[in-house]
Order: sequence, then C-alpha cells, then structure tokens
Amino acid sequence: MIADPLGWARQQAEPHWGRLVSEGPQGWADPEALLRCMDRDGIETILLQAWYWENAETARLQNAWHAEWLDRHPDRLRACAAIHPDMSDPLEELKQAAEWGACAIGECLPQIQTPTGWLHPAWAAILEWATQQDWTFCLHVTETVGHDYPGRVDTPLMELVDLFEQHRGQKWLLAHWGGGLPFHSLNRRVRKALANVWFDSAASPLLYDSRIWRTVHDLLGPEKILFGSDFPLLLYPSRERSPGWSRLLQELESSGLPESSLQAILSDNFSALFG
Repeated sequence: MIADPLGWARQQAEPHWGRLVSEGPQGWADPEALLRCMDRDGIETILLQAWYWENAETARLQNAWHAEWLDRHPDRLRACAAIHPDMSDPLEELKQAAEWGACAIGECLPQIQTPTGWLHPAWAAILEWATQQDWTFCLHVTETVGHDYPGRVDTPLMELVDLFEQHRGQKWLLAHWGGGLPFHSLNRRVRKALANVWFDSAASPLLYDSRIWRTVHDLLGPEKILFGSDFPLLLYPSRERSPGWSRLLQELESSGLPESSLQAILSDNFSALFG
C-alpha cells in the first residue's frame, strides 16, 4: 500500500481513499516509523483510527493490521475497529475487534461508505452495540464552509445533531473540530445535543488558524477537546517533509491555555474515553 497507494486503491476498489492520498499532503509511516516519530516528539500513547472504507473487505483488512500492531506494541498503541455496514455480520466483527484489543469504532463516514448513508439498517445495530459496550464512535466530519480540497464531502451538521439526539447514550468523537460544529454550540438545541460529544484537532493547521484552540476551549471547555493530528498527514506541507507532532504541539502550547487545560487536552480526555 505504501509502495503503490494508487495501485492498491484500484485493487481494493477504494477510489475515495486513492484520491485523498494521491492529491493531498499525505505522509507515510509503517508501525516502526510511527514509534520512532512518537519517541522523537515525546508522544507516549496514540489512538490508531480506522478509515471509512467503501468496501467491507478493506475494513476487515485494516482490522487485521490493527490487531497485529497492538499485539506488537500494547504499551504504546490503542486502536479503533474499522466497520462497514455491508459486512456479513458487523456485530461479530466488532466482538472480534474487542478480543484483539479495540476500544472504539471508526472513523466512519456513512455518506462515503454506503449509497444510503445513515439509512443503511446495519448502522442502527452497530450504534446499539457501541452504546451497550460504552465504546466511543468516531466520525469524520467535514466543514460546510471553507476552501475546497481533494476528496472533500460536506457533512450535513444538522443531520449530526439529529443523530446525537436520537442516541443520547452514545459517546462520539468528531474529527477535524467537528467541521465547525462547536461554533454552533451557542444555539441552545445544539449545545444540549453535544452533551456526549468530543472534538479532536486532527488536520487543524490545514483548516483553521491557531485561534481555534482558545475559541473551542472557551465555547465548550477543555474537557471536550482531544489532541489529534491526522498522522501521517503533513500538517505544515510547506515546512516539513515528514509527518510529526512537534509543530502542532508548539501551536497548542502557545495558545495561552492554562496548564490544567493542556493536561486535559493532551492526556486526561484521552484516558477517559480510551483507557
């Protein structure tokens, strides 16, 4: 996959993934390179998120990778399970994922994964299982207002609000600052719907200026933010040739947030959701 990402995408029938990794600022790292980068930048533990694959077989393949990597590095890695509603038995796949050490689901993006999006009947069963297991459900969320880039698929934010209201017992982690959803938390209905929702900072420098840290912190509190990078994405493509966390960490530490908030964003919230 790393040697020939476009060829692999064609082989797996994953055109959306192929477009993203061939046209965007993508970096690459196998597990050993990942660990070296973590050691270099002072990262103790990370969460490996899955991809929102278009095909069930690719999701199963990524689960096999995550199972192998967790077995090799149990002290440094946590992992999400990849899921696809067209799996022959999605709940059995999740039960197996729990056995190899997964602790959450996603990222998912139903608009890409199935023609009917959230209307595919398997999603309801998957969410019910996740709620019962107290697993966080991770979603890829794209901002509805912003610049264009390869593979961009706008996320209907009100569809998410409806979803959170229908599944109030489910914990959610929204990537990329939730596509700007925190900005709408000044609306009373939206704020109530976000009671069980967290946001990560994945790809932040490619989307927002550094004031985003203080803005979301002041809107929702430090307990709602998780430090994320979208590794191995190149977050500062004009200034770096290999992926890492040091510049993004410097941006966060220069935001002026108090030490207690930094502790929550960098560690405590992660531990609360993923152990």
